[in-house]
Amino acid sequence: MTTHHFCTYFDSNYLTRGIALYRSLSDHCASFWLWVLCMDSACYDALGRLNLPRVNLISLEDFERGDGPLAHAKQNRSQIEYYFTCTPSLPLYILNHFAEPDSITYLDADLFFYADPRPVFDEIGDHSIAIVPHRFPSYLEDQERFGIYNVGWLTFRRDENGLTCLNWWRDRCNEWCYTRAEDGRSADQKYLDDWTTRFAKVIVIQHKGANLAPWNLANYQTHFSDGRVTVACPDCQRTHSTCRVDSGDCYATKSFCRQG
Repeated sequence: MTTHHFCTYFDSNYLTRGIALYRSLSDHCASFWLWVLCMDSACYDALGRLNLPRVNLISLEDFERGDGPLAHAKQNRSQIEYYFTCTPSLPLYILNHFAEPDSITYLDADLFFYADPRPVFDEIGDHSIAIVPHRFPSYLEDQERFGIYNVGWLTFRRDENGLTCLNWWRDRCNEWCYTRAEDGRSADQKYLDDWTTRFAKVIVIQHKGANLAPWNLANYQTHFSDGRVTVACPDCQRTHSTCRVDSGDCYATKSFCRQG
């Protein structure tokens, strides 16, 4: 059985969402570890008291220790901009400090799983990097100024391609990571736009049940029955070879819109 390694970060304000993410993984993923970067001491203390199985906690103090570029970046941006700056540093920190993961999947803390994510990992296969598009409907296409892809699910393999991508992305975010669209950049997210040509062995996840979100719901028909959420893609049967059935399990949904 494959053990999947996930990571996320949140502070005490997002504690309930982070716990909901963990509970949904526990319900639907047979073997996993979740690495949590706790962005404040209240979050770290609360999760420590809960002592949740299959959760590894990382304190902000340990994460920041000896990281000069990250410390410098922290001085010239807001709290949420600093949080976004940390996104690429977290999976890189885990791969650099812990031997267990062959790959690491970053998840936004407001994701929730309704089914086993195995089909998504099957799709990723032996690719080094996996990203998910926003899939904006036509009336929201202007939102692509914040990024074609969403920093909600990102998978990086511990190989030359994955590590090269993470190091490049970390350097860019340390240099510039602000909650505005400027010069082809926006927070941590817009940097993903050219990854399919900049890096090798990148896959764009096609499964419509991955990263279903308020900004793309208009593309689909969703159904809830017996604790299962399914998403139907009426038009894509004829246009996308990956959609040979009109309904599939919803693997990860966003509880609210993350812009920037």
